[in-house]
Amino acid sequence: MERVHHSGTHETLKAYRPIVLLSTIAKVLTAIVATEITRLAEQHQLLPKTHFGGCPGHTTSDAIHYLVHRIEDAWRRGKVASILFLDIEGAFPNAVTERLIHNLKRRRIPSVYITFITNLLTGRYTKLKFDDFTSELINISNSIGQGDPLSMILYILYNADLLEIIGNDEEDALGYVDDIALVAVGNDLDETTKKLKRMMMKEDGGIQWSREHNSKFEVSKSVILHATRKTQPDPEDPRGRIPLDKPPLVIEGQQIREVGNFKYLGVQIDAQLNWKEQAQRVTANATSWIMQYRRLTKPQTGVGGKLMRRLYLAVALPKITYRIDMWYEPPHKAPGATKNAGSVGALRALQKIQRVATLAITGALHTTPTDLLDAHAGLLPMELALSKPCHRAAVRILTLPNTHPLHRIASTARRRLPRKHLAPIDHALATLKIGNTAMETIIPVTDNLPQQPQFKVEIPTTRELSIETEDQDPADYKVFSDGSGLDEGIGGAAVIYRRGISQTIGHLKAYLSPPTMHNTYEAEVVGGILATWLIQITPDTDFKSVSLYINNQSTIQASTNPKATSGQHLVLVFIQAVDNTKAKLTIRWISSHSDVKGNKHADKLAKEAAEGKTGPHEQLPPTLGEALPASASATKQEHLAHLKRKWKATWRK
Repeated sequence: MERVHHSGTHETLKAYRPIVLLSTIAKVLTAIVATEITRLAEQHQLLPKTHFGGCPGHTTSDAIHYLVHRIEDAWRRGKVASILFLDIEGAFPNAVTERLIHNLKRRRIPSVYITFITNLLTGRYTKLKFDDFTSELINISNSIGQGDPLSMILYILYNADLLEIIGNDEEDALGYVDDIALVAVGNDLDETTKKLKRMMMKEDGGIQWSREHNSKFEVSKSVILHATRKTQPDPEDPRGRIPLDKPPLVIEGQQIREVGNFKYLGVQIDAQLNWKEQAQRVTANATSWIMQYRRLTKPQTGVGGKLMRRLYLAVALPKITYRIDMWYEPPHKAPGATKNAGSVGALRALQKIQRVATLAITGALHTTPTDLLDAHAGLLPMELALSKPCHRAAVRILTLPNTHPLHRIASTARRRLPRKHLAPIDHALATLKIGNTAMETIIPVTDNLPQQPQFKVEIPTTRELSIETEDQDPADYKVFSDGSGLDEGIGGAAVIYRRGISQTIGHLKAYLSPPTMHNTYEAEVVGGILATWLIQITPDTDFKSVSLYINNQSTIQASTNPKATSGQHLVLVFIQAVDNTKAKLTIRWISSHSDVKGNKHADKLAKEAAEGKTGPHEQLPPTLGEALPASASATKQEHLAHLKRKWKATWRK
């Protein structure tokens, strides 16, 4: 069924549009289908690489990074760029079912899902109800059900053709669901404007796509942004310079509005990429919110300081730091410079905002020094607090797979930073100094897992039951693994026992790195990899019953359903190693620090490994014979620890 939904200003009739309401049972089924189609689209690269919306591992920040990189790259080559931001009127409701099915077939979506979607989108009726009036049944011939879990992936498959209208390397198109941006690069604005018009008007261009897909571009909301820092001589002043002339873009008799800045995916992009407008808006919004926040701290009936601190960290700071990696450059001194470079003005404005918050949290006098307020409120100074999300965003970009459009951009920046017109990614790698770190790769969708795992998993419900299960286990072999993290480093170990023999028949230890590069979770996974290697190199384990005991439930759960998180590459190695064993393997959870001989032995060896006391590398499995890439999680934890050390050192001064 559907109901009338108000999605805009009530003065405009078209602001009212029906949206779909589905029963929960139907949503469960469509969510499963949506997940599978999304996985196939990512695995087989069925969508344009620059379609950022609704794709695993793609964010709004990625889309903006890509757009800004295209502009900065054009500037480095002495060229200009023009961007046409298109607004599609009634994107989801106007989608034609027949055209959608055609596009699904063209994108090689399996027929079983096409049949399901066809049945889902045909034979639909609705009623509209206003007060005491109820309409007759209305046939719904078009539209993708907005609100349905399937709607996102279906629509990006529906409009994927629009991103493929580009003709050469000087043209580009990117999208986030129905937010589309066409980019043209040229020697001057006349050239870029003509390219944008050609992209729209040519055969198989934007206008033809619009007609074939019943998706009208709303000219009143579409805009063109000419991104350039070039100037031309002022005809009225021989010594003066003025901005370049901006030729109009006329499409089908209607002129597209030219703007100096535009809010795209929540970020204000200006023609010169100086981000002043974005910084001002962030400051204004944060100031407005903080003023409301301060009103909660009344002397008698106000909110307590602890709750105010939590509210600031949970609401205010995320508002301030939303997509901050795009527009904020941490202040720093360039070699030989006397003044700080970077977003100095924005930092000062935000420091004032945090000062208002710390005064509200602590209830201190207005004359209290800012550093003292930060310390008593337990908040990182604003300069350090803003460095944290910038670092986190940069680390994420470094972990992207090679199928992601930002991977190549980041790889190029890591090898050599450009001399001028640095993009936000370049600034982040330069100021945060993490470009030389070999970072792990995190795949958003795993597609190389065995369909039928060759092992069983058992996780007892209680600590006592796990110990009892191990004591009564009749397996031919028992293997225990563990991981340890110490100040000296991170290490993993495994030991193997044969039934009827009280002494271990083999063990392995592996040192990973200092805790700045890896963490204990990875050590636990490495312990599991060592355990499977022990099983493979131990004679007479083929087709025998083997129990692998791991005291970390997260590792066991990841072996059946790996997530797109830090340490994923090791989990995938562990899964492959387990699947390659010929033993009848069962992975079981055993409570840590239990009085179980094998568990205690593995724990002791893991601590020795963390101290660097390991055997020859030749004994280790091939995947652990070389240095492992740095953990994204450990890198972020180390940066946070660095910020706290820096704060402490500054306070002592």
